Order: sequence, then structure tokens, then C-alpha cells
Amino acid sequence: MQPDIENVEVADWIAGGAALLLFIALFLPWTHIKASAGGFSASANAGSSFGWISIISVLAVETVLILTFIDFELPFPSGLVYLGAGALATLLSLLVMLTRPGVGTVTFVGISKIPWYGSWIGLIASVGILVGGFLKWNEQRY
Repeated sequence: MQPDIENVEVADWIAGGAALLLFIALFLPWTHIKASAGGFSASANAGSSFGWISIISVLAVETVLILTFIDFELPFPSGLVYLGAGALATLLSLLVMLTRPGVGTVTFVGISKIPWYGSWIGLIASVGILVGGFLKWNEQRY
């Protein structure tokens, strides 16, 4: 097991880089809440709801990337790990974007909740992991 950068393929770099971007996005605001009434306004930001599950996806991708770098033979295709982690992270990012702004059944006039820039970066990074996983799995199949 000699570390060699040539063991890492483009699909590994895509998945690993996207996982790093997702990790960074978990610390950004994912929802923006703004309330205004009678000339006064207030706003707040909230983070990712499923951050700890997304961290598991990031750790899985980065672990497989490191094992690929040191040329460790995995008992399963690494592309499937990337695909699974990317699918999970994409699903959770979409859930946060679609459900979090609508939290609560009571709607008040002057209150708006929208997905914020962290959720968009997280979604793009999640899809990047998914693309890297698809490319890697496609290489390993044939």
C-alpha cells in the first residue's frame, strides 16, 4: 500500500471535492426568515436540519478517497459508496429546501421563509458527489 496520486481518478476528485464543498456548506445559513410589520423588520438565518447525516455522507466519500489514494483494495465498488452518499445528501438537501421554508401550519402576514445560499451550495455539492459516483461506478462496471 504505497500512496500514489495516480490511483485517484477524475471521478474520485469530483466526488471528493464536492464532499468538501458540502462540508463547508453545512456551516452556512440554509434558510432565511424575514418578518416585517408596521415599518419594523427583523430577519434570521438557520442552518441545515440534517447536518449530522450529511456529515456521514461527507466522511464516507472522503474515507473512500483516502483509501483509493493509498491503493487499498475495497471489498465493494467505491462508485457505489459515492452514489449512495450523493443520493442521500441530495435527498436531504432537497428536503431542507422544500420543507423547511414551510415549517409550521400557521402563516402570518409579513413573514417569509426562503431557502438561502447555503442550501443552494449544499444542493450543488450533493449533486457533484452524485455525478462523481455515477462516473466512477460507470468506469467500474465496464
